[in-house]
Amino acid sequence: MDAVTMVLDGFFAPRSVALIGASESSGWTKMVLDGIDLSAGLRDVHLVNPRRSAVHGRRTVPELSALDEAPDLAFVMVGPDRVPEVVDEALALGTRDFVVLSAGLGEAGHEGAALQRQVAELCARRGARLLGPNVSGYVNAAGGVRLFGLPVPADLPGGRVGVVLQSGGLATHVLALARSWGVGLSLLATTGNEAMLTATDVLGHLVDDPGTDVLAVFLESVRDTAAFREVALRAARAAKPVVALHVGRSSLGRAAALSHTGALVGDHRSAMAALADLGVVTVNTLEDLVATAALLSRQRRGLRGRRVAVVAASGGACELIADAAEPLGFTLPPFSPALTQSMAAAMPEFADVRNPLDVTGFVVKTADLPFIATQRVGADAADDYDVLILQSVVLPAAPGPDEAAVRARFARLAAAVRECPIPVVLQTGATFALSPFGLELVRDNDLTVLPGIAAGMRALDGAARYAELRPRALRDRTAALAQVRDIGTATGLPELAPLLVECGVPVPPSRLVRSAPEAVGAAAEIGYPVVLKIVADDIAHKSDVGGVILDLHDADQVAAAYGRILADVAAAVPRARVDGVLVAAMRPSDVELLVGVVVDPSWGPMLTVGSGGVLAELLGEVAVRPLPVLEQDVAGMLAELRVSRLLDGYRGGAPADRAAVARAVVGVARVAEAIGPSLRAIEVNPLGVSGHRVEALDLLVVRAEG
Repeated sequence: MDAVTMVLDGFFAPRSVALIGASESSGWTKMVLDGIDLSAGLRDVHLVNPRRSAVHGRRTVPELSALDEAPDLAFVMVGPDRVPEVVDEALALGTRDFVVLSAGLGEAGHEGAALQRQVAELCARRGARLLGPNVSGYVNAAGGVRLFGLPVPADLPGGRVGVVLQSGGLATHVLALARSWGVGLSLLATTGNEAMLTATDVLGHLVDDPGTDVLAVFLESVRDTAAFREVALRAARAAKPVVALHVGRSSLGRAAALSHTGALVGDHRSAMAALADLGVVTVNTLEDLVATAALLSRQRRGLRGRRVAVVAASGGACELIADAAEPLGFTLPPFSPALTQSMAAAMPEFADVRNPLDVTGFVVKTADLPFIATQRVGADAADDYDVLILQSVVLPAAPGPDEAAVRARFARLAAAVRECPIPVVLQTGATFALSPFGLELVRDNDLTVLPGIAAGMRALDGAARYAELRPRALRDRTAALAQVRDIGTATGLPELAPLLVECGVPVPPSRLVRSAPEAVGAAAEIGYPVVLKIVADDIAHKSDVGGVILDLHDADQVAAAYGRILADVAAAVPRARVDGVLVAAMRPSDVELLVGVVVDPSWGPMLTVGSGGVLAELLGEVAVRPLPVLEQDVAGMLAELRVSRLLDGYRGGAPADRAAVARAVVGVARVAEAIGPSLRAIEVNPLGVSGHRVEALDLLVVRAEG
């Protein structure tokens, strides 16, 4: 068990429970009791109410001390001001596990926060464990314990998907989806205010739970990113996929946002990059959270690739699947001649045998077509595809008069699926609840069903991404950046140019000047053409204020440009602290990139690569990775960008030296490391690329104030 998370053995499997504050008028009490009635794992349940002898027809005790022995867990439903009192009483009797449903504590102002701290301190002093407050509770579907203050489907299937939600109200929807699609849950837990136990703690428990194969989590925030990182990497090592729905978008604050990098990345994008770096598959909806987790529980290593074979009973379905597949990077390779021939033998003469395959209404006459197709793909094209989608299988609403034949047909399909060398998934044409009989057929035959075309294809995408992300998560993370000399408090290109070169980021020849004659002399020494740039720490975007003049070819132009720059900047930013003007060699570039590092307050330094120059904010596309990043990682970052096509020599341009680009990008990360803890953001914009020449043409550094 990892030291960064709390050990939760037994917490979700108590034998005896006390409901403190159980009330006749409380809907929560009724819902908790409904769940308890279905909790085969509970031995003793005690209701505590000092004013009533019975609640919902069940005997109560006036206080915990009236019990013969302390309950394993106390489920607290009293008013917020009474929570410390009842927790203290239970602790004194020996109870060490608590679920506090009560709201009005940490989320309700200073007084509520003080009460919450008091409860957490009481539990910490006694070595107790606290889930909540302001929490719905949990459903241990596999262990037969339902302690939950919201409705839970009576026929919720147990299984191997663990769910953790920082929002209790969403649990009802997740439970309904799991029931509708036959997704078996091991545990669903909500974490509420997280006064003690956090989502990360529960995830850590599920990583170690032998009854859980995949973890699904709804995250509003990660309180301890170091602890989460350890749990996520442990899950990756155990081949237990983690699927996360992370919400919240905000900026990194004013200082970092002075750079393009800070403005383009933001907290949410940093979190997405950090999660991906840990092998976590991120999704955007609750439906995708459940569907992706369900698929990964059947395909724990993910999909080996994105080549899809499709067998459907409708031409329209074929088109919808193709339309949904392409934006996600899936391909539908044509059938090989051997597969085409063997498929044609089972199809009517008028059928167009191709991928995706429309078996037409003929499937009604020949109901065996789905497993025939499965057998043929497995026999003739197993090396050509990574997954087979069967949307030609109808899951019946009821047994009907031919139940035996239906069961036999599904048994034959299941045999074909088991024998197929590639994963085979059934897919419904739309998202809807499967019938009890349909769910029974799926469960008894160990079949995988994707709920609808859109959600189903996104689930397949999640499974493919997991296979792509897990090796990155498991890479060697011990590589250290080389040590470089101290560079003090420098923030501009003139002072930092030697450091850039030392770290592997080439720069054009340049000189800092403070007069027109100096500018003319520097230009002659560097060689024409040159560019002039204002040097001022508090001007982030120089071209916006007339602080950059390009393509100067003689002394007269340089002298005039020097005066014009100072005048334009003074007019646009009267209080700017100007340190001089930089004269640099003019470097026309085939491609301009933005390369930066911005320090996220939660996840740490994030490397960003995107379109540079004036396109940085116009296009707004960036690839983001947490540091450290190696040169081989940069290729994947570049592949995410549309501007990457330009590096291959678009319309006559010279192909870029991608290895040199990678060295320069990692060099920027080394510069960020050299600047140290004071760094908020560093940005090279643009990084000019022309063939083998890769140079930093401008630099911005933002340091923490003070």
